[in-house]
Amino acid sequence: MSNFYCPHNYYKLLTMLTDTKIKSLKPRDKTYRIADNNGLCIEVRSTGTKLWRYRYRYNGKASMLSLGEYPLIGLADARKAKDQARLLLDDGINPIQIRRQEKFEAQINNLNTFKHIANEYISEMLSSRSDGYINKFKKSLEIDILPVIGEKNVKDINSADVLYIIKSTVNRIRTNGKHGTGEVTAMNNQKIIGAVMRYSIATLRAETDPTYAVRGVLMRPEIEHARPLTREEQALFRRGLDNFKGSLTVRNALLTMSYTMLRSIEIRRMKWRYVDFESKIINFPISTRSNNQERTTKKNRIHLVPMSNQLFSLLKSQYIESGNKEFVFPSVYGNNSNTIGNSTLNVALKNMGLKTVTAHDFRATASTILNEKDFDENWIEKQLAHADQNKTRASYNHAKYMEQRSNMMQQWADIVDSWKDINDP
Repeated sequence: MSNFYCPHNYYKLLTMLTDTKIKSLKPRDKTYRIADNNGLCIEVRSTGTKLWRYRYRYNGKASMLSLGEYPLIGLADARKAKDQARLLLDDGINPIQIRRQEKFEAQINNLNTFKHIANEYISEMLSSRSDGYINKFKKSLEIDILPVIGEKNVKDINSADVLYIIKSTVNRIRTNGKHGTGEVTAMNNQKIIGAVMRYSIATLRAETDPTYAVRGVLMRPEIEHARPLTREEQALFRRGLDNFKGSLTVRNALLTMSYTMLRSIEIRRMKWRYVDFESKIINFPISTRSNNQERTTKKNRIHLVPMSNQLFSLLKSQYIESGNKEFVFPSVYGNNSNTIGNSTLNVALKNMGLKTVTAHDFRATASTILNEKDFDENWIEKQLAHADQNKTRASYNHAKYMEQRSNMMQQWADIVDSWKDINDP
């Protein structure tokens, strides 16, 4: 009872803050503070913002510690924070120094998140890769990886996280039902995670690669190898081009693909500066890939393609269509400075009724038929741009067999045109 009537304690009770009193505090022209007790006060700014402050002395010097904003930090929590700070002072520790250390550790932790290091990896390690590769890398991160581990410290990422991402990726692909069964995409995601984690290890921000323990969880599906077109498919293709309902650019790209034995990526990335009408040669150069420049061929080596008479005439016609653009076969829709899409040719084939035929099958068709007609295997391999395992020799052999290959490519174009005359089964 005596404590209740103590004038000192009674005065403290009168001056201590309450939620009702805090809510009633109105902003003034200048910032002002209302005390609670033992150094705790609420600061009211002219904007109406209310901040908790703890005023104390350390080594004889006055200091002030911010405890957060009201009402995010309530009265009870502010008092607890003040009491914790007083305990530190009792132990001879400056609360502000602890606060600075916590902020520093939080900043370091933010720099060590998977998302931050993945972006750093892209900047530091992928600068010489193509725009297409980097975009695919980023897309994989955004769709499947970052939503799961993006904000996680790389030290805390474990094999269970990787396994979850793998299984979720497979489930996503199988659910949408558009791009296979998902194993290849999931394995690619695992590869990306591993690359970033190994970079984290190399830069002393992680100690283990969690992808190692889940290797072998997925089996890569059996690859469907390219096959030669049947006679029925050959006839359907060549006749279908004469009644093609798509754009002239796509039609010409398909016909160029059939005449040249080029890969679809080489068709898409062919530029007018590669086309020498005077010499009747298409010259795919080596790409330095500086500034993210795209490679022009799969193995990034010089590749010469002699023009048949048919190809020469076709490209002359296409020049009228797109000669003012960079690419021989520019995008039909949208930005014409881009190439046709990477699935455009295969989609066009399906629309022609060739449901199971892919662009790559035309290379297999040419190889099979020309070998059957006893053309030299070396000529065929050179025209297919199959890489010589001896890189030094390959760098000097790009023009080898040019006369023989020119004759072979003319005969091949004649064969492709003859498909129109195949009798119906």
